[in-house]
Amino acid sequence: MKTLEDLQIPAINDKQALKTQFEKDGYCVAKNLYSDEELKGIEAFFEDFKDNGTDAFDGGSKYEELDPATRKVRAMFPHRHSKKVMNWFTNPKVVDILRVLFGTEPLGTQTMYYYKPPGSRGHGMHQDNFYLLASPAVCIGVWTPIEDADLENGCMSIVPGSNHYEILCPKNKTERWMGMTDSHISHFPRDRKPIAMPVKRGESLFFHGHLIHGSGPNRSADRWRRVFIGHYVDEATEQITKHCHPVVNMKGEVISNIGVVQGGGPCGDDWVGSAH
Repeated sequence: MKTLEDLQIPAINDKQALKTQFEKDGYCVAKNLYSDEELKGIEAFFEDFKDNGTDAFDGGSKYEELDPATRKVRAMFPHRHSKKVMNWFTNPKVVDILRVLFGTEPLGTQTMYYYKPPGSRGHGMHQDNFYLLASPAVCIGVWTPIEDADLENGCMSIVPGSNHYEILCPKNKTERWMGMTDSHISHFPRDRKPIAMPVKRGESLFFHGHLIHGSGPNRSADRWRRVFIGHYVDEATEQITKHCHPVVNMKGEVISNIGVVQGGGPCGDDWVGSAH
């Protein structure tokens, strides 16, 4: 399996080069958008967050209720609970790159924090905009690891160029995204192969909402794979799944002119998206 090093795509901060890479392959990697002090702050905040008894984790659960062998161990929408997280979500350095990639002003829809302790399950191959249903433009994800993410501890795998595909709908709609693999893709495209995408602490991976991606299990005996994730759309967005409301601008203010998906998405009138 090829890796980021094999492809010789370094983490950079040349915005035009990032845009060229993103438009071609559906992803790019930038460096030093979060300072080491900010990364330490994110780590400390979420270590406290998992122990404070909130039910803001996957499926409305508390942290201690999650079995990493069967459930994703992640905080959902933590920016709704903390001004600190909102500030990390609207980081000006991240926003500057999003402006270049979108070509317009970004808006914020969702945050997550994955803990992924040793023994955690992976995440099946999927496309984020299947869940968010942002339109007319699609979402962009920003993935910032707290420690180096590699094959051993379950880094992301991606299919370069799959940003040019449409959303690949599930064959069996009754199963959709609820299976153990959490993949909505019934027929994986044969002309594209996934590659491992190691990302180091201090780097941020930007990826298109149609990019096919997933991750393997954490096979490490003692290493976690913690990552802070934000999802963004552009200011021309007209609708998005209800789970991503309220949408905010990069000042953290709620935006009221974006509608809620009522059906009629690419995978059928009954599919109105989901938290992801």
